[in-house]
Amino acid sequence: MRSVGGALDMTSAGDDTSCHSIMQSSLRTLCIVVGTLVALLICARPGAAEPRRKPVEAHYSQGMKQYTLGHFPEAIEEFEKAYDLKPEPIFLYNIAQSHRQNKNPERALFFYRRYLEAEPQAKNRAEIEKRMKEMQALLAEEKERAATPPISPPPVAPTPPPAPVVVTPLPVQPPPPVAPPEAASTNPGRGLRIAGIVVGCVGLAGIGTGIIFGVHSNTLYNEARQGTYDKTKDDSSKTFQTLEWVSLGVGGAAVGTGIVLYIIGATARDPDRTVSLVPLLAPGMRGIALSGRL
Repeated sequence: MRSVGGALDMTSAGDDTSCHSIMQSSLRTLCIVVGTLVALLICARPGAAEPRRKPVEAHYSQGMKQYTLGHFPEAIEEFEKAYDLKPEPIFLYNIAQSHRQNKNPERALFFYRRYLEAEPQAKNRAEIEKRMKEMQALLAEEKERAATPPISPPPVAPTPPPAPVVVTPLPVQPPPPVAPPEAASTNPGRGLRIAGIVVGCVGLAGIGTGIIFGVHSNTLYNEARQGTYDKTKDDSSKTFQTLEWVSLGVGGAAVGTGIVLYIIGATARDPDRTVSLVPLLAPGMRGIALSGRL
């Protein structure tokens, strides 16, 4: 700052302030750019490894799953894919175990050796060497079995023919005697006569019941009209009157049927006796007439 003719010259001071501001802005921009690059590098490194790590873990997990399920060929395939992406010794050990479980001692022995070569200080080396001896014993048995010719079974002696069977004829039994036919019943028509008597008795009982109903109906009829009219007794009288006619009709039909059955049974005992039923139709009269010779 300087004085010119009594006034303050601010030109030099203004130039210093402008330069200082530009330097601060540039420094701030540089810090932002550097920070951004560092952040990108930090974020980019896990991102680049992620696509490689995920397939390895996927094949390893799938291989363990197939091994647990007993699908050993599929487990071998998954472990080999994982080893191709990331050649770690543990995958060689898993492949060897899968071949052993799959009954392939030659391939199991091969991968056990590759595992010990890749991991000489393996903690389970003693166990693996034991497995290798087992695989070598199995291979020796297979070679010995292949070198030994199969033992042919001894010839089977032919079976002798069966001895002839002598059949002794059985004695002929005479036919059983035939009983003579029973003589014809000496009393034909007996059942019909008995049925006729039974049916006739039932009919007489029905007629007797009808008579009782009729007497009771008349009694109720007279009581209903003595003094004050009693409709209940009058209705009961009509009911018993109906029962009277039904019983007399049924009983009469039963008596008639019993008589017919008895007469038919009587004629069966004596063929000379004949009986016939003739319907009667006349003015004011209808019925059935019984005619014949007894």
